[in-house]
Amino acid sequence: MASKGIKFAGFELSVVVNKDAVTVRGSVRNGLWREFYRWLRGLLGGGEQKDTTQTTPAQPTQAADESPQQRELREQIAATNWYHTIDLGHGVITPGKFDHRPNLPAYQLPASLEGKRVLDVATFDGFWAFELERRGAKEVVAIDVERFGDIDFSPSRRATFTQEQLDQKLNRGFGIAHKALGSRVKRENINVYDLSPDALGKFDIVHIGDVLLHLRHPLKALENVLSVTGGYALISDCYVPDLGHLGMERLVQYHGGRGDSDVWWWCGLDALEQMIRGVGFNKVELLSTFRYGTRSGSDTLFHAVFRASP
Repeated sequence: MASKGIKFAGFELSVVVNKDAVTVRGSVRNGLWREFYRWLRGLLGGGEQKDTTQTTPAQPTQAADESPQQRELREQIAATNWYHTIDLGHGVITPGKFDHRPNLPAYQLPASLEGKRVLDVATFDGFWAFELERRGAKEVVAIDVERFGDIDFSPSRRATFTQEQLDQKLNRGFGIAHKALGSRVKRENINVYDLSPDALGKFDIVHIGDVLLHLRHPLKALENVLSVTGGYALISDCYVPDLGHLGMERLVQYHGGRGDSDVWWWCGLDALEQMIRGVGFNKVELLSTFRYGTRSGSDTLFHAVFRASP
């Protein structure tokens, strides 16, 4: 019997080979997800230490002629934990854990979405919904769950939160940004598992990003996305380069039993593409791959963007 260990980009794999079988074991020791865990605990009032290494302050320098409305906005931003970095104009930028703005070209969004009806799945603070609106979409619908307790946590992960934490509303940041931007985006409290044409109709463009790895049933989510896609879907998620092929099989790591992680699955790039094809998307194109991370950390995550059509 032979054993080989591999460490790459925060992931650790071990391969054990004997005459009867090849066994692959893996674990993620990735500082990025520990940071995400600390951020989520802080968002829920879990008492984790506040991150002091953000590159954009919660409240930019106050102007002498600042209006009471501007001052109130800065105070609201400072009192909220942000996942998305959103430019609200007039020098006000939310101090999100992740900043997607530098990676926008990788998604190959049209400069103009005039006349298009678009959907943002799992919108959270709304970065993507507001970006789609900014590009001139005729109608933008954003969906997400209403409470933290509605997130698809594993039982062991759910047990780490109090009921008070699970009952907290999820849309505070979205509401602040929506008002500040004067947005017309319509937010609906709809779980991706309940997404259907009967609920919302069809859309020219559907965006779903960084969601599948957090879901117990990612294929069900993809099936529902397909059901409302009239034009094409932009599907992006994290992948692990080391999870390539084992013979003809695509590899996936299961992490749903861990109490310290919000990740159910880590997929290889081929497995992620095959999942999209497997639910019925007939045309699937890999637009880009890139690395990114939290604003206060390093680029330790590998990310892929697919465009998929029925």
